[in-house]
Amino acid sequence: MFKKSLLILFCLIIALSAPAAAFAEQGASAEIPVSNAEDLSKLREDPNGSFVLTDDIDMSGIDWVPLAFSGTLNGNGHAVYNLTVNTMGEAHADTLDGNAKVYDSVFAGFFSVLDGGSVRDLTLRGVDISVESELHCFAGTLAGYMKNAVIENCTIMDARVSITPLCKPDDTKRKSCNSGVGGIAGFGSGSIRNCTVNTVLIFDDRCDSSLKVEEFLGGVLSCGNADIVNCTVDINGFAACRGYAHNGGLVGMFYQFDKADPLGEIKNCTVSGSVTFFEDNRDRRAYCQPYVGELLTWPRITGCSNSFKNNETRDYTMTPSPEKCQTPSYTETETAADCSHPGYTTHKCSVCGNTWNDSFVLPEHVPGEWTVVSAPEGGKDGLKRQTCSRCGKVLGEEVLAAVQAVSILPESLDLKYKDEAEIKAAVSPEDAVYDALVWSSSDESVAVFENGRIRAVGRGTAVITCATQDGFAKGSCTVNVGYSFGQWVIKILLFGWIWY
Repeated sequence: MFKKSLLILFCLIIALSAPAAAFAEQGASAEIPVSNAEDLSKLREDPNGSFVLTDDIDMSGIDWVPLAFSGTLNGNGHAVYNLTVNTMGEAHADTLDGNAKVYDSVFAGFFSVLDGGSVRDLTLRGVDISVESELHCFAGTLAGYMKNAVIENCTIMDARVSITPLCKPDDTKRKSCNSGVGGIAGFGSGSIRNCTVNTVLIFDDRCDSSLKVEEFLGGVLSCGNADIVNCTVDINGFAACRGYAHNGGLVGMFYQFDKADPLGEIKNCTVSGSVTFFEDNRDRRAYCQPYVGELLTWPRITGCSNSFKNNETRDYTMTPSPEKCQTPSYTETETAADCSHPGYTTHKCSVCGNTWNDSFVLPEHVPGEWTVVSAPEGGKDGLKRQTCSRCGKVLGEEVLAAVQAVSILPESLDLKYKDEAEIKAAVSPEDAVYDALVWSSSDESVAVFENGRIRAVGRGTAVITCATQDGFAKGSCTVNVGYSFGQWVIKILLFGWIWY
């Protein structure tokens, strides 16, 4: 008996908890749609929320202020174009140098801080991040700082990220500056997988000469500890450093700064491009390698390949820059958008050949005429469709509702010879699509339908029918025609009783 009661209680608990669990799971998976630049403010209002892009987004003319975010952003295969950032975000976080010194730092990127959040299936194209700060600072295309965050299946194209530290000695008697720039993230930890990066990275040290800058530059991550797996990087890096340079095709300095985090791995990555830099420092280190500039902790690096070039220079008078000549002369060529590719403007210097793309225009379809795919008939709905006149992609469809019933009001009429009466037909559903209705009389010697009216033309009974042209739906009105008293008298006088 006890076992039976226990079993019943167990079943009740499961039955009561299952709907709640299902509801919780459903609520947790709900994503807030983001379809335009204005909608991106939702991320700022709810930094722990879950969001999904439902369209490509053009951020032309918007100076984006980096935000701290801990939620999830599903790019859903869409792109954000023309991201411009020229200020640091408000969030602060601690960064460390290779000697485990802690620095209160600020950050720039699409996100200033990505703390425990995730970004997936997102493209950023046409990125221009140019920031400077008198504080310790890091910049990355997606995040200036990431903490145990996940970034996967993301693409960074036609990006230019430039950071200028302006640190000065202060009352803390600091003797160094901590700063870096990364193709995806600045400083931090987490997982970066299946990403593609094509970017120009610029580090311009303008700190007080008494400070030794710890400079970090990496095609994916400038400094930190992360899994970097299945990533393809094309880096064009430039760094002026008067402290200690750490430059890498993937990571400037790999550093397990928090021993509580698992040691990351670097696997199956491809690196191309170069880093042009100088380290103006008698105590030179000048790290620059295809994958990791300096390894403070040793991750597993497997299955990687590169065509990377270390372009170190000893000319400290010229700040390394993509602009390779003193007097560049640029020509602009516009490429129009089509159905699957954005439009953009290409700038090319005729002197040194420096080239970049900007002013992206979203891919767009050219709507063609709406055409009827199938007409409604026999009570079956039809279909109307609009396609792109260039590629044939279906842009919209509309159901053409078929007529299911026809009704006539009134349903019966009693008329006198030569009288007329108005009659109306209605179809259902009200939004049905149909050609002109067909009217007919069972006996045109009794009654006929003309211009919305019934005309009595002889004594007797006739049925007026209204039907769709395919005959599927029809309604009817029974018309009884008789003579008035005066008409009877005239008939009798003219023809006598026998005629009737």
